[in-house]
Amino acid sequence: MHNTEPLYRQKEFVFRALARKKDRGKYKRALAPKAFATLTNIAAKKYIREHGSPSDKWNLVFSPIDRRRAALLLVEHFENWYAVDYQSLKRPTPRGDEP
Repeated sequence: MHNTEPLYRQKEFVFRALARKKDRGKYKRALAPKAFATLTNIAAKKYIREHGSPSDKWNLVFSPIDRRRAALLLVEHFENWYAVDYQSLKRPTPRGDEP
């Protein structure tokens, strides 16, 4: 199994940064894919390093269109996470002994 923890940590960092923007009302969905551009580039390079041949070029195997689609999927994943998981973390859980 390959270590993907650095990619996961970077994704979480981007999620938290976008969540702060959303909390402040500064989030712009059209710009959100740019936040994931570095992550998709690093992931593409890592994949080619681990599974590709020496002649493979990461930016040709994973075209800009492919990486843009991946970034859009990450934006959708972020928005779902923000709506469900992040919001539930912010809200205090109701206790049974309070009215």
